[in-house]
Amino acid sequence: MDPARYEVRLNGHLSERARSALRPMDVRSVPPQTIVFGEVSEPSGLRDLLALCDALGLQVVSVQRLPHRTGGAGPPARRP
Repeated sequence: MDPARYEVRLNGHLSERARSALRPMDVRSVPPQTIVFGEVSEPSGLRDLLALCDALGLQVVSVQRLPHRTGGAGPPARRP
């Protein structure tokens, strides 16, 4: 299956160790949460990403599939 883009919102601020473990995903702090986004293979890549978050003790708030981008890479639009 083709990769899909996902946004995973996590509670709190991520340590450098957690940020490193989530590479090559993009990580953006938006207090009081952290947003992790990027492409993952479906469905195993998403399961692996969520399992990694669990193993790191991170609380997942939401998971959202994002539309494919036609331009340059960058973060998803901020929610109000």
